[in-house]
Amino acid sequence: MSGREFSVLMATYGRDDAGHLEQALDSLLGQSLPASEVVLVEDGPIGDAARAVIADRRTALNIQSVVMPRNVGLASALNAGLQRCHHEIVVRFDSDDVALPQRFARQISAFDVSPELDVMGSYAQEMDSAGAPGRIRTMPVSHGAILATLWACPLIHPTVAYRRSRILAIGGYRSDLRRSEDYDLWFRCAKAGMRFANLPEALILHRFDETSHMRHAFRDALERATTGYRGASLLGMPWWKRAACFVPLVRAVLPLPLRHGAYRLLSRFDPRRRGPEV
Repeated sequence: MSGREFSVLMATYGRDDAGHLEQALDSLLGQSLPASEVVLVEDGPIGDAARAVIADRRTALNIQSVVMPRNVGLASALNAGLQRCHHEIVVRFDSDDVALPQRFARQISAFDVSPELDVMGSYAQEMDSAGAPGRIRTMPVSHGAILATLWACPLIHPTVAYRRSRILAIGGYRSDLRRSEDYDLWFRCAKAGMRFANLPEALILHRFDETSHMRHAFRDALERATTGYRGASLLGMPWWKRAACFVPLVRAVLPLPLRHGAYRLLSRFDPRRRGPEV
């Protein structure tokens, strides 16, 4: 099997915007290094418009659909998709983001030259609901820097590629988590001794604006905080890193109009963005 063969793992569900899904899939068509397959999990019933988008691109992208009879949540959907991926390198992608043309080429080449790597992400450029680009989210680059800031989740899930066998060996995603399945996964990857890296360039446009905060309820923020605390404890991190996992709860208790401003303010102190090797 060629080292250049890899799977893309995506999930979509009934509330996703079919236009955003179309942009996401079209960005995969524009890759300089095409994917071997796109495993697309339909997490419960999806609309006619989304089905048409998928059908129009099925052959060109070699889309392998995994249809869930009901909505089971992202973690369970991704676990089902992982079981259907045929290749060792799996590239995660979200159904409302846009992959920049060199994304796959950059990440697959990095795996080729660094066979010790297990999980690899990148920077991401934010875009609003209309697709206008915004700021670039930077992340720590080296394995050591990622481990040191793991409590702050220094990997952007839709930018990540990983080795399928290593993820399956630790049980995949925890299906009892609503929105923190990736955060939890990175802690368990670290506990298993896996090697991390982030490429220091934006490889996707990540949809994020003022309305994004409306999709996250207080219970989601609490779940994320407790997931971080549990993971930091699993790795024996110092008490202040465990306590810092609860800082985002401050934003969650604010009225919706104030949350985006609080996010921007707290971002100034984000330990992930002080530089690639911190």
